[in-house]
Amino acid sequence: MTNTLKSFGQYFRSYPLRGILTVLTIAIGTGVLIVTFSLSFDVNQALDESLSDGGLRITIANATLTNDGELEPQFPPVFTDSLTGLLETDYENLRDAVVVRESNWDRVSAGDTSYQVRSVVSTGAAYADLMNLDMVAGSFFTDEDVQNRRDVVVISEETARILFGDATSAAGQQISTAVPVVSTGGNGFRMRMTQQPFDVVGVYADVSELERESFGIGDFIIPLGIDIPAGIPIDFLPGSVVMARVVNTTLEAATSRIGAIIEVAYGDDVSLSVWEGSPDGPQPMIEQSRAAIHSFALTVNVLGVIVLVASSIGIFSIMLVEVLNRMREIGLRRALGATRADIRRFFLAQALYFSALGSVLGTALAFAFYRVIGSSLLPFFEQSGLSASRLRFVAPGPLPIALAIGAALLVGVAFGFFPALSASRTPIV
Repeated sequence: MTNTLKSFGQYFRSYPLRGILTVLTIAIGTGVLIVTFSLSFDVNQALDESLSDGGLRITIANATLTNDGELEPQFPPVFTDSLTGLLETDYENLRDAVVVRESNWDRVSAGDTSYQVRSVVSTGAAYADLMNLDMVAGSFFTDEDVQNRRDVVVISEETARILFGDATSAAGQQISTAVPVVSTGGNGFRMRMTQQPFDVVGVYADVSELERESFGIGDFIIPLGIDIPAGIPIDFLPGSVVMARVVNTTLEAATSRIGAIIEVAYGDDVSLSVWEGSPDGPQPMIEQSRAAIHSFALTVNVLGVIVLVASSIGIFSIMLVEVLNRMREIGLRRALGATRADIRRFFLAQALYFSALGSVLGTALAFAFYRVIGSSLLPFFEQSGLSASRLRFVAPGPLPIALAIGAALLVGVAFGFFPALSASRTPIV
């Protein structure tokens, strides 16, 4: 080992520019590979946090999924509002079960201004935990609010800025919207629309567009049943679904277990569909997002490997020149007792030193430029729906660094093997 280190140092003294350029190209290749590996790791982690943080968020519908991807609800609905408690009791991997139904709000008024509504969700108190909502002002409504049909609403931070300027100002304010009211008269039941005020009890931090679209998170969230005319019981109304979180299992296994529980409770002729994501129906957005991120990760990793291999070709050329320049020395070493294996190890060690030195320098380059490169790609990932707060492009992780350095050493040994093999076959004479 001492001889190989001395020889490596002697090479830099004899050919400093050539040695520096070779190490620098290897460093660039290793640095690029560290950056690409780290980008793919960080983006995949952000995607998992957005879509699978704490488990799979699934929708359970009393409906049949057709071949066209459309849902055909069973009518009248067989499920009851007791289904959530039944699932949480009988299925140990399921939690945060809650009934969810989209409301038909069209516009809301705040003061003298009217606004178009994008999405409204009518649900229970467990919805906040299910969707990992972070309250920035006020609090989420409670089970008591749901049971008493209190006219309260929780809104998104973006909605709060539009309606009231900021989240803090929104808490405690009122909004109003048209809701149906049933009245009785000489001709029986009559329904009319009236403006109903709602107290803003909380504001939750904005979620990413990917999460909002994938799970149908509403800009306005109201207690289940307050948008139903008084006198009509709150039950599992048409259009309602159950959303829940399942942990430590797959979607297929969860579907099978949920189906068995529902069959025991409601009979074997119940229509059941289970999928991951929005209550609107099985949408390919989650799968498309995962496929797009995985394709991105694969592409940048392949590019990184190509750059590393291209930059390491210099080892091959340098080692060939070294073998040719040291033919007499190789012959003398063989004459003095060195075996073919000793010669191979000597030149493989030279190639390994080039790779190791380049890897150390490449790691330093990766740390220097990773934050800049990651920040420049943030707009692209945000357009894909990922939240910038989840994309923590701070520094390369230990695993990407270890993988990249291991790949650089492996490539260096591979490119140094053939010159070393050629050297070991040099005749003594």
